Amino acid sequence: MFLDKFIKFSKLSEKTEIEKVKLLAFYKNSNDGTNSFSIDSILQDLSDIGHPISNISRLKKNIAKSRDFKKKNKDNTYVLTPSIRDRLQKEYGSYFENTDEITSSNEVLDEGLFLGKRGYLDKLIKQINNCYTNNCFDACAVLMRRVFEVSLILAYEHHQIQDDIKDANGDYLMLEKITKNALKNKTLNISRSRNEYNSIRELGNFAAHKIKYNTRKKDIDDIKQTYRVCLEELYYLAGLLK
Repeated sequence: MFLDKFIKFSKLSEKTEIEKVKLLAFYKNSNDGTNSFSIDSILQDLSDIGHPISNISRLKKNIAKSRDFKKKNKDNTYVLTPSIRDRLQKEYGSYFENTDEITSSNEVLDEGLFLGKRGYLDKLIKQINNCYTNNCFDACAVLMRRVFEVSLILAYEHHQIQDDIKDANGDYLMLEKITKNALKNKTLNISRSRNEYNSIRELGNFAAHKIKYNTRKKDIDDIKQTYRVCLEELYYLAGLLK
């Protein structure tokens, strides 16, 4: 969980100085299991996130007197008491329990442009960005391929020509055949080149199927701009952008 989002979620800027210490200590404990903290480290953390303490000596005295903190004598650090930990868990614990939330921010695709069109696409795009941030480049490439394929099919469906890419049983063809058809389909009139579409498809194929292949950051970086441009065109063709 990103700290900047927890700051907004907990309305940290509205809290007193000692409440800020409690919340930051709670965040560290919930996020990465950090049980204790030194006052100097928590003061530095608050300063780093734009919440410096104006009267440090006063804060130290208040922490020492507070029943919400317990001092660990051996290493001169503090922990939150169980009672305050339970209270903070009731008030803010839901932030850490939201398993549906995907933290992402435009790493591969501009979320301001592509989100809000289809809920299932929103989740996939956020996963693409999140995977890139967390160095999960094989997963990122596979998801990029999936969004590309879905967007192609939506473009066909929007123009009511989906039968062009279905087999005799009514099932959609493999992506290679869909791509080949899309590039010559006069109804879609796609402006992209065969090389651009194939490079997107092949990167996802390598990540998903090539046994001794690992996608690297550079592989994603080399195709990011092409991918964004191609996907934006498909969004227009699918009626998702106007």
